[in-house]
Amino acid sequence: MNTSCGMVHIILGGTFDPVHLGHLRMAQEMLNRFPEAQVSLMPAAYPPHRPTPGATTEQRIEMLNLVLETTPHLALDTRELEREEPSYSVVTLRHLRLEIGDNPLIFLMGTDAFAKLDSWYHWQELLDLCNILVVGRPSSELPQQGPVAELYQQQRVSKPEELAHFARGKIGFCEMPQLDISSTYIREQIKSGFSPRFLLPDVILDYIQRHGLYGYQAHSPKGN
Repeated sequence: MNTSCGMVHIILGGTFDPVHLGHLRMAQEMLNRFPEAQVSLMPAAYPPHRPTPGATTEQRIEMLNLVLETTPHLALDTRELEREEPSYSVVTLRHLRLEIGDNPLIFLMGTDAFAKLDSWYHWQELLDLCNILVVGRPSSELPQQGPVAELYQQQRVSKPEELAHFARGKIGFCEMPQLDISSTYIREQIKSGFSPRFLLPDVILDYIQRHGLYGYQAHSPKGN
């Protein structure tokens, strides 16, 4: 559906276990491209494609709120944490679509996740609910064949910013400066006794230290 006005809603999902600078840089890139958009960080409760988070639901919310205190242009959407069933994106997007009407809705997805889109729950329904903006990542590429590749070729737009003119149904792609950071790597560093400083905001590292998350040892000889 083509639309000429209305607030653009952008969803950045993930476990945020913990939230790091890669997440925040991606959110800022979206604001650079869509200055009037509402960018929401949406933590998943029970992501069907990933292990159970290492931090509790409450701890992940607390860490995200610490970040949002200094980044008021971002929002936190906890609806997936309030459900008991797995965090299927299509269920979340159905609820969002009912709330925002025909305003543009953009769901962010890395190339690695997009390449496996046909393994997602009710994946064929996603474009009935939102646009998808695929964000290039260093370790993966857009699919070249198969049903996801065909969908991309059929529904792609030439520039990501064009997604702001459609309520749903389109796919964009963008390259952006990559901070090759992952929550998994941060957790592994902490478990090994190494400091993850400069991979995540200091306020989040301080929180991890105070609460002993991810196996953090207060007197590690390898950094703090």
